[in-house]
Amino acid sequence: MDNLKVENIGKHYLSQWLFRNISFSLNTGESIAITGHNGSGKSTLLQIVYGLVQQSEGAVFFNERSVEKPELVYSITTPSLELPMDFSMNDILKLYQSLNKISMDSEVFGLQSMFSNKQMKQPLKNFSSGMLQRFKTALCLYSDSPILLLDEPLSNMDSKGEKWYQNCINGIKENKIILFAGNQKNEIELATNLIEIV
Repeated sequence: MDNLKVENIGKHYLSQWLFRNISFSLNTGESIAITGHNGSGKSTLLQIVYGLVQQSEGAVFFNERSVEKPELVYSITTPSLELPMDFSMNDILKLYQSLNKISMDSEVFGLQSMFSNKQMKQPLKNFSSGMLQRFKTALCLYSDSPILLLDEPLSNMDSKGEKWYQNCINGIKENKIILFAGNQKNEIELATNLIEIV
């Protein structure tokens, strides 16, 4: 069983603290929803956990150690995540498989129920923001990483996408540690813990 421990994390810019004293511990099969008003630092906290942003104080541990290679531990998705738009979905899947980030094909992803074989071969630039968000979220949810960081995962998704998302979470949550960031009930309601940044 894996463990993620966040101890007294704080972040300030210039002389102003964005947040301080954030602590929690999660084991495999547990999750936490991080909520708060716009600009409170939800996304920043996820980026600190991953190691993309340096915290001002505190520490993050995976199995009692600092993470030296975060790409082996975490998988993250955000609305701003950029993918090579001239690539097709099939191209991206092959790329992720070659990097040992995923071991599942598009059928297991459930993508074939949402996209035709023709669409899977088209460049990503041909798709709507909702379709892209669903694909980016799938890449995170079905990665081999033990910890998933989901920043507003339902951004731009329709009701069909939301149902797919919830089914995915229910299918994998027992084997993952999941951090949700957002304020929509349907994004975070499956979390086992809750923290609000004020």
